Order: sequence, then structure tokens, then C-alpha cells
Amino acid sequence: MLTYEEFRLFSELIYQESGIYLKENRKDFLESRLVKRMLATGITSPYWYYKLVSEKKESELLLLLDLLTVNETSLFRNKPQIDLFRNVILPDLTERKQAGGDRNLKIWSAGCSTGEEPYTIAMEVCEAVPGCSGWDIRIFASDLSMTALEIAVRGEYTGVKVHATTEDYYIGRYFEKNGDGYRVKDALKKMIVFDFHNLKNDNGLGGLDVIFCRNVMIYFDEQEQRKLVARFWNSLNPGGYLLLGHAESLHGWDTGFQFIYDNKGTAYRKDERQEGNHHLRQKEMK
Repeated sequence: MLTYEEFRLFSELIYQESGIYLKENRKDFLESRLVKRMLATGITSPYWYYKLVSEKKESELLLLLDLLTVNETSLFRNKPQIDLFRNVILPDLTERKQAGGDRNLKIWSAGCSTGEEPYTIAMEVCEAVPGCSGWDIRIFASDLSMTALEIAVRGEYTGVKVHATTEDYYIGRYFEKNGDGYRVKDALKKMIVFDFHNLKNDNGLGGLDVIFCRNVMIYFDEQEQRKLVARFWNSLNPGGYLLLGHAESLHGWDTGFQFIYDNKGTAYRKDERQEGNHHLRQKEMK
């Protein structure tokens, strides 16, 4: 149904608007997603659907992009990395901040999907900074999918999903029963601000201590990946941390980030000493 010329039109539009890069071998995947929206809109021609999408970017395009991302996630996903966050990253940050008289902690879950990641982050912050007494802790969570964000804001998950990756201790402390499933307690929800955000654009967040962006860069080509990493660098405080997905790496890139590894958990730390030079490299990348 979808011609290669039509695939090119859609793939270029999607790339320009979201940074999502679709190779030619993803033609069937795109076609299956287009069919869903074409049926919903009553349009039978891919070209005329393209005209609709290109003319109504704030509505129909968002619905299409929603179908292109795979919102597969879980609580405490990639446990070694979550352990690294709690046992290494948070103690380092809180110790350095307390030494400097700073009791602010800002974390961003970029590409938060249905909310399991930011809720996991909030739980581990509460465990690593008991009571969070005297601390101003803000967790920002954003995603391109409005459908996923609606689920995230509700914070309601099936019992099977919660028990699959969450220890009983965390369930008892941070969840309440909700029929056959669980609901995240309000005290934890209040730590998180959910918002729509297209990672192709800068959202203005700065002064961040940690950025989680896991299994998101796989949707981008290298050019967009490099731009995104440069924006993350600018958003992080000196000594801040970037956590990527297990299949994502900055290996071989001249970014100024230091690779951190502990018990199978990985992260990248912003090297304060590279601050000036990195800004020069960013200008070259644009």
C-alpha cells in the first residue's frame, strides 16, 4: 500500500518534527501504524493522510508519533543501573552538595514512558536520602506520548507488573492496593512533575544533577544523538550524571563525559574540567 516515495515523505516529516529516524527496512512498520490512523480518520490514501498530518502538526502528527514509540518499561528496570544510582551516584551528589551548603536535587527522566522510571527514581531517592528532610528534591518526567503520560500521571499498575520487578518492601512502603493492582502513593507522586516534551527541542531545564534517558536515543540517527547529548551536557551541573539504556553508548565520542561502571551498572559523569572545551565542540557539531 505505502509506496517508497510516500515512505520517504513520511519519514522525512517524522525526522524533522521529532528526530525519530526510520530506515527503509522500517517501511512495513510505518505502514502498519499509518493504517491505524487512516482508519480512525476515514482517509484511504496515504498521500492524503500525509497532507492531513503535515497541515495539522499539533494534533494528528502527535497521534501518529504516539504510535511510533514502544512504551515498554518496568519498575526498577536494569537493576544494576538503579543500584548504581542509589549506592554510588546519590551518595556522591548529596555528600558534595552538603559540603557546599547546597540541599537542592534536580533529576530528569527524559522519555519517561508510562511512569515506572520516575517512580523508581523517587523511591530510591527516598531510600538514599531518608525522609528527604531539609532537601528541595524535584523530579521532572517527560515524554512524547500523551497516552503514556496519562498512564504515568495516574500511577496505577497491574499486580503482575508491580510484583514482577518490585521487592515487597517497596510495594508495602510506596504503593496502595487498587483493586487487583496497585496505585503509587500520593506522597511519591508529589515528588514528580510530568510534562509533554519532544526531545528534538530544548525544554529549558538546567541545573540538573541526574538525567535518565534510557532506550530513547535508539530512535535517533547519530547526528540527532550527538545534538541531544550536547543539550544534556548543558543541562547538567558540573559533576552531574547521565544514565543511558543498555544498548546506548557514548564510546568513541569526544563528549567530556567520564564513563562510570560499578557491579554491571553504567553511567556517565560530566567532567567539570572539560567544560570550556566541550562548548567549543558543541559549536562544531551544529
